[in-house]
Amino acid sequence: FSQSKINGEILIVDDNSPDRTIPLVNQLKKAKSNLNLLVRKTDHGLSQSVADGFIHASSEIFIVIDADLSHPPALIPIFYAEVNNGHNIVIGSRYMKGGGIKEWPFKRRVISLGATFLGRILFPTVSDPVSGFFAVKKSVVAEASLKPRGYKILLEVLGKGNWDKCKEIPFEFVDREIGSSKLKFKTIIEYARQVLDIVLFSISHPQSATWREWKKVFGV
Repeated sequence: FSQSKINGEILIVDDNSPDRTIPLVNQLKKAKSNLNLLVRKTDHGLSQSVADGFIHASSEIFIVIDADLSHPPALIPIFYAEVNNGHNIVIGSRYMKGGGIKEWPFKRRVISLGATFLGRILFPTVSDPVSGFFAVKKSVVAEASLKPRGYKILLEVLGKGNWDKCKEIPFEFVDREIGSSKLKFKTIIEYARQVLDIVLFSISHPQSATWREWKKVFGV
């Protein structure tokens, strides 16, 4: 932040984990005045945590990034600049030219591509609508009726947020160095439910971003 002259808050959202995140962050806060911690003790889940972060964060621009070193923090200044240049949403894309995924097993690649395919049915102009690395203006989600579930919060933001300009930045996803994958069968079911919920929302809201995307590509 200091190198890029960004006056921002770092908000770590933790689902009351037992991995010493809480005492470590509290220790770091003594030296970092812009570091804050939100501990959630109920309704655990990645999407729920991000949505709660939207509510508690003090900034007008939110940048969502995993803390397991899968996403490159070096792109944060670029995301920030693109939002200030007029884009409502800036997405780190693994699937556009210049992006990629490093050291993923075949099964995870196939499942990720399947999830991305379903997401692109809703948003055909977005190459990676299920990315976990993105920036969004507060105004996009402030009045959105988000129903966060599972791990694909970006799809929820795209489907129900108030946005009209989106830009993607390529990046290489690096599998987590510490911990295990969040991918389980329950996650796949939750994702299918999320896609269905966004479809139903879009049908009942003809001015939604999903309809706008379909009209842009298919002329519906």
